[in-house]
This record gives sequence, C-alpha cells and structure tokens, in this order.
Amino acid sequence: MTGRADSERGVSEVVGEMLMIGLVILLIGVFAAALGNFLPTTRDPSVTILLSNDTSGNITLWHKGGDWVKKADLTVVITYPNDTQQKINSADSIRFVMVPNKTVFDLGSNITVKTGGILMGNETISLVTPHARIFTGRIPL
Repeated sequence: MTGRADSERGVSEVVGEMLMIGLVILLIGVFAAALGNFLPTTRDPSVTILLSNDTSGNITLWHKGGDWVKKADLTVVITYPNDTQQKINSADSIRFVMVPNKTVFDLGSNITVKTGGILMGNETISLVTPHARIFTGRIPL
C-alpha cells in the first residue's frame, strides 16, 4: 500500500506543475494584451517648411524643423488656378532635386522643383506622402 501512495503523490506533483505552467502562460498572454494598449501609435510627420520661388519657375521647399521624411515617399503637387494639377515625385531626378542628395528630407535640406514653366502666381504647392499632406503653401500673385 505504501507503493501506491508514492505513485499517486508523484502524479499530483506533475499535475500541480502543469497547472502552474498553464497559469504562467495565461498570465503572460493577459499582460501582453494589456501592454499592447500602451505602445505608441504611428503618427504623421510634422515638418516646418519655408516656400520660395524664382522667376524661372523653380519652387524651393526648405526644411526648417520637425521630423525627417523619406525622400522616396515625397511628392510635390502643384495646383494651378484653373484647378489642373502637376505631380512631381522624388523618382523624377531631373525635376525633383534635393540638396544634399540623401535618402531623407530633414533639417537643413531643401527640395527644388523645376516646373518647366513660368508661375503666374496663386498656385497652391503641397508636399505630400502616401499617408499625409505635410505642407501646403501658395505662390503670391
């Protein structure tokens, strides 16, 4: 009879260990789900930009502060007074020139866009990414 009590005692220790492991796994899942709410959410970039233009139809956007943005994500949209639009993205290396030429648009960088024509004034210039419009400005008359 002592042999049977010893084997039952061994089974109860194994069951107890399995219950403890199950409880730990359950608690890890609960804590992981709860901590997921505290992770920061993705946000749109915030950039301060100065807009300038010259008499030959070039537009320059100067990064004056804020977040950096990947060059590959940038598109300049020019909306003319007659509501037509011209989109120039970073893949157009002839019309979209970033100085210094690197992969991100950050503090001290500038983007010069060659529109190919004279700007008459009152054009709206927007700098956009696939997810957000980060700048909108207007060429004065």
